[in-house]
Amino acid sequence: MGFDLVPRPRSLVEGPGEVAWRLARVVVEPAWRDVVDLFVTDHVGLWPGGVDVAAAGSGDLVVARADDLDPEEYRLAVGEVVTVAAGGPAGAAHALTVLGQLADGAARVDGGLALARVRIEDGPTWPWRGVHLDVARHFFPVADVLRLIDLIAAHRLNHLHLHLNDDQGWRVEVPRWPRLTEVGAWRRSTPVGPELDGVDDLITYGGFYTVADLAAIRDHAARRFVTVVPEIDLPGHAQAVLAAYPELGSGEGAEVWTRWGISSRVLDVSDAALSFAEEVTTYVASLFPGSPVHVGGDECPTTQWSASARALALMAEHGFTEPRQLQGLFSTRVAAALRARGHEVLAWDEVLDAEVPPDAVVVAWRAVAQGAEAARRGFDVVMAPMQFLYFDWLNSAEPGEPVAQSSAPLATTWEKVYGYRVLPDDLEPEHRHHVRGAQAQLWTEYIATRDHLDYMAFPRLCAFSEVAWGTATTPEEFRPRLAAHLERLGAAGVKYRPLDAL
Repeated sequence: MGFDLVPRPRSLVEGPGEVAWRLARVVVEPAWRDVVDLFVTDHVGLWPGGVDVAAAGSGDLVVARADDLDPEEYRLAVGEVVTVAAGGPAGAAHALTVLGQLADGAARVDGGLALARVRIEDGPTWPWRGVHLDVARHFFPVADVLRLIDLIAAHRLNHLHLHLNDDQGWRVEVPRWPRLTEVGAWRRSTPVGPELDGVDDLITYGGFYTVADLAAIRDHAARRFVTVVPEIDLPGHAQAVLAAYPELGSGEGAEVWTRWGISSRVLDVSDAALSFAEEVTTYVASLFPGSPVHVGGDECPTTQWSASARALALMAEHGFTEPRQLQGLFSTRVAAALRARGHEVLAWDEVLDAEVPPDAVVVAWRAVAQGAEAARRGFDVVMAPMQFLYFDWLNSAEPGEPVAQSSAPLATTWEKVYGYRVLPDDLEPEHRHHVRGAQAQLWTEYIATRDHLDYMAFPRLCAFSEVAWGTATTPEEFRPRLAAHLERLGAAGVKYRPLDAL
């Protein structure tokens, strides 16, 4: 019997024959009750008679703690009774996700589900298995974000990085700065098709998350062992901020940007601008207690600083030789404020070009080499190289693909994603412990709807999940499992990109 499990478990041993498994009663320790309740709810159609969940006694499914396992590790055995042993609730959730894949589509026999006898021992190689969603270029409502979290968890990924601001929109309310959402969350027009064509829709576009919205996202993710990582990207990517509060920049009027790419407008290096960056970032961080927080730090133009007497004076005061070093004033101040409040700090790999905040985790997007450099310099790294893990790039170089951030022949097929390996080949053994894992990016200049997000994410996110779990084999071995898994996703309403014919 085949097992179309994605991501592939570390170890799977099939036993003799099948069982007709009925789930009427689950035994689980009280502290893990929510994990089981969520599993039962997510697969409610499989249990027509209802399910009783108890803390003791006998059951058709027994979920227990195993002290010899790490928190995300588990053992799953399918027999007349299905047993799960896990190192922590996250491991139990992973096991039940796999059990759900085994149960979905199983034939019904004798009032139960025909399941193969199997023993699985499993756990992730990489602790950081992330997905990034840009909600600044195109805004995705809460329901779409919750659905993405469900799909992330179904692939045993465990971080959702939300890019909450950019030149084209500010997406989170901050009570002390109301114009961020009154003005900064709305642009008057959006490019249609390839930006170089110069066609605009001339339709006001925008949206933002309330505090209650972000609490709903945070709590929904936490139940599924997905950590939300908010990002406020300053001092660059700031034109939406400057449309709302021009005094934080050069003082010249601005509108929320209606182009893609990177605006040359940046925050000034004034005390007021530095205080603003610290205040809004720590406020957003407070909505995600204990979560890592991303401070951006990428693609910050220096044209305005080069022409600013204040900026040039600050450069002289600090002994800087290049305007780009001024970016470090923001990164280090905001990072210190976040660390004082108990948050780990992440930043894009451009911080390597200026002053890296102490203990920052570098998200290496420009190339694998930046990740290796960061590790050699003693920084922990999340690998996110655009050549493999930017899912705003074309799915293929063939004609007929929707407009994307890349142009043919640049494309990222699922096979290319599947061939990626998290550890840089040339990274010396003594530095490899700095690599925490990997993250796939969904930038949304050209992704405006949920269905298009599905098309750009899947099947590439399926391939990535197995790479990040650490059990990838070859595209030839993976493809049949992927095809079956896509049918599973399609039945759940996911509008994935079909596989090309062989």
